[in-house]
Amino acid sequence: MIKVVTAEEMQEIDRKTIEDLGIPGIVLMENAGIQVVRVLLERYKDISNRRIGIFAGKGNNGGDGMVIARHLVNKGINTTLFLLAKKEVVSGDAKTNMRIVTEMGIRVVEIDSLEEFESYKKEILHCNIIVDAILGTGLNSPVKGYYKDIISFLNNLGRLTLSVDIPSGLSSDVGEIIGEHIKADITVTFGFPKRGHLLYPGAKYVGRLEVVDISIPKRLGDGVRVNLIEEEDIRSLLHPRDPDSHKGNYGHVLVVAGSIGKGGASALASLSALKIGAGLVTLALPEGMNLAVEVGIPEVMTLPLPQTNEGTIDLSAKDKILDSLERKDVLLIGPGLSTHPRTVMLLGELLRAVNSPIVIDADGINGLKAYLELLKDLSIPIIMTPHPGEMARLIGISVKELKDNRLELAQNLAYRYNIYLAIKGSRTVIAEPEGEMYINPTGNPGMATAGAGDVLSGMIASLISQKLSSSNALRCAVYLHGLAGDIASTHLGQMSLMAGDILSSIPEAIRKVKGERDNCNIQGA
Repeated sequence: MIKVVTAEEMQEIDRKTIEDLGIPGIVLMENAGIQVVRVLLERYKDISNRRIGIFAGKGNNGGDGMVIARHLVNKGINTTLFLLAKKEVVSGDAKTNMRIVTEMGIRVVEIDSLEEFESYKKEILHCNIIVDAILGTGLNSPVKGYYKDIISFLNNLGRLTLSVDIPSGLSSDVGEIIGEHIKADITVTFGFPKRGHLLYPGAKYVGRLEVVDISIPKRLGDGVRVNLIEEEDIRSLLHPRDPDSHKGNYGHVLVVAGSIGKGGASALASLSALKIGAGLVTLALPEGMNLAVEVGIPEVMTLPLPQTNEGTIDLSAKDKILDSLERKDVLLIGPGLSTHPRTVMLLGELLRAVNSPIVIDADGINGLKAYLELLKDLSIPIIMTPHPGEMARLIGISVKELKDNRLELAQNLAYRYNIYLAIKGSRTVIAEPEGEMYINPTGNPGMATAGAGDVLSGMIASLISQKLSSSNALRCAVYLHGLAGDIASTHLGQMSLMAGDILSSIPEAIRKVKGERDNCNIQGA
């Protein structure tokens, strides 16, 4: 896991590095600049033929830019430092580097007003690569004054742009766009990624993110509660199968789902549970749908249930479901279920009576509002997988408010209701009852398609049935689900992606993570 920090957490880590460990700030700044130069040289092979414009503020971010300028000039690369202040106001470690840059005779252009900026526009037009070292990670309000005009101008140039630590103008703590900001091709950040690097819509302007080592010990991030999921974390959860095993060793999932007109959701959830390894899956569904499923999906067993006049599962199905669940490992409820009043009442009755882990998705979440307080007292693991609209409706806020505060809200809700929560979307966020949180890096916009969430819910339930903990099953399923979508999109494109394509790509996703590359049709393998 990689820890993901806020600006405040990073400031505390910096303080401990400097004060407790005794690594001077000027050394950290030197290391940061050297690492940025390394990335520039690796990414732009013809950089010696380029003209570099480094735009530096008066603080530590600008100090990093001054170190970058020194090392580029030492390598004979045409470099100009555009200081967005007067030299005399530069302070701290940046002041030391400003003095060195001056003594070396590196060209420094001082710009502290819009009028001065106007006089240098023509020169800036000749820059091939822009290095943004204007503002650091502490920003919490929109950029103002001539900084705003300069950032807008640099974006309109359309030049290759590398941002130091974070694109200037973006918040490091939230994905919300708070004003004018640099649109970077590459961002090089130090020690740990920041939340604003990963959360959309702001993450769209980070470009390729490079997290580099500047001598900050990783253990200083141990108290941080937000983590970025890595492939190796998931690989450790996918164990080889015992040659002397049978289907009973890999769990039995009960899926309670479906209604007339929404049979596809129940089918996708059931099939994905099998595709990711469950030994057995039983689909409990309205009796009027039973024949079609038995004929159409022979791998899935069925449990026909009493139905309402509208073709949804009736409240009277409770005892039959509970009897069946005695021989199952996990209950998945919700895909295509409907919000018929008697079906919603069934959901409440099952929550009170079930003794197995429960995965709740789709209409299961839509019908949960009356039973939220009940969740607090349940001793069984509850896993919920809402998209932002479902979550916003459930807790009575707007989708915008949810998206703007997704991490904090997820963490608070998971703790308050004692649930494992995955709020789906660009960078799915996972929150656990004890407060730990995870950001998932896989997935793409093509997965915004009907049925994609049903595939995920089946994967989660299946992994629980295979004896993974709720925490591990949720992280593993979310990562593999996104990766399957990424693999499918490389073959089909994002526009044509369907839920069935994600389902079909689950085996490739598993093989990729496990490193089983022989006979694996993965680009770049």
